[in-house]
Amino acid sequence: MSAPAPAAAPAPEATPGAGSTRPRPAERKRRPGWLVAAVVLVLVATTVTIMARGAYRDGPLEPGAPTPQGSKALVQVLARDGVETETLRHAADAAAELRAGRPVLLDASAGLSPAQLDLLAEAHREGGGRLVLLRPDLAALRALAPGIIPTGSLEEASDVTAAGACGAVDTRAGTLRVQGEEGALGDSSLYQITADAPADAATCFEAGEGSLLAAAGDVTVLGSPDVLSNEGVAGADNAALALGLLGEEGTLGWYLPSPGDPLASGTPTLIDHLPRWAGPLALWLLAVAALGLWVASRRLGPVVVEPLPVAVRPEELVRGRARLLQSAHAREAAATSLRTAAARRLAGRLGLRGEHTLDALVAALGPHTDRSPEQLRSLLGPAPVPTDQQLVRLARDLDHLEKEIDR
Repeated sequence: MSAPAPAAAPAPEATPGAGSTRPRPAERKRRPGWLVAAVVLVLVATTVTIMARGAYRDGPLEPGAPTPQGSKALVQVLARDGVETETLRHAADAAAELRAGRPVLLDASAGLSPAQLDLLAEAHREGGGRLVLLRPDLAALRALAPGIIPTGSLEEASDVTAAGACGAVDTRAGTLRVQGEEGALGDSSLYQITADAPADAATCFEAGEGSLLAAAGDVTVLGSPDVLSNEGVAGADNAALALGLLGEEGTLGWYLPSPGDPLASGTPTLIDHLPRWAGPLALWLLAVAALGLWVASRRLGPVVVEPLPVAVRPEELVRGRARLLQSAHAREAAATSLRTAAARRLAGRLGLRGEHTLDALVAALGPHTDRSPEQLRSLLGPAPVPTDQQLVRLARDLDHLEKEIDR
């Protein structure tokens, strides 16, 4: 077998380019200072925000929410007038208040299930408590306020006056200011009285094709919920109307339907069961992760190519290449490699310089061996090697030829 091929010379250790610079240790220590301060400020601000938001529910008409869509201002005014407000989340609790003859404010803008509507209608018939509906849809009107139908909506902000058309409805207000689509709770709904409505049914604050306020018996329908919100309660006579509708008795049940109500139409999802601080916490974690990735990418700096010296023993290179050729059954490639290496070594021993042809090498080998030119050309030329046995025989013959030349 021929001698192993010499290994490639180890690559010299490369040094960084003249244009690349590395920060000094002192710079690396001072650089993250402002980043740490920024992360601490973000953590403190996020914690304060979560704690502040966790103290109340931030939803439409939430009694304890100080946000524009909340109703904390109105609840505080009612409390100063001696009205105790109780927040209700389930239809069963609201039904219990109605059966006891106590007034209930119902935010029906989100829609109620048939089971909830049937329970509230039955409780209202049994107890006769006052019921104030905020922007109810057609299903809620049929169940809780027969004789009142929706006729449209008021989308633009405007001032609507009573104009003496309220009849038996005592609103204590002459003008309502509605926010329209620009408000926190959106546009307002308009209603009309049908022919089969009770005799005492009346409407008030007419605008367009209907009225913002309609009443039939112990049920009052208000089509503009933003009148009760923190953003809208201070406009025109909105506060007077709210106190007239909700402050006549010493108690008030403030019913806000909840997805967790057993009678709700939709089954509560996993998100509905999460605490209210889960959303801000998830956003905070996402922001911290993004900031951490940005800081890490900036701290590493630009990429500097530094090829390292690699030293591999020649026999490992030979064995590795031989295994690759064997696994690929590349006999012709192996034979070509053996013949090329042997021809290069033989040419060096015979003093052939530069490029040389097979004929020149055969002519130079003639005086130093007993083999005929045809045998040398077959041994060193591109003759096919179809089997492993012939490949082994070729390697043995090449080795013998080199030994003959060495003698």
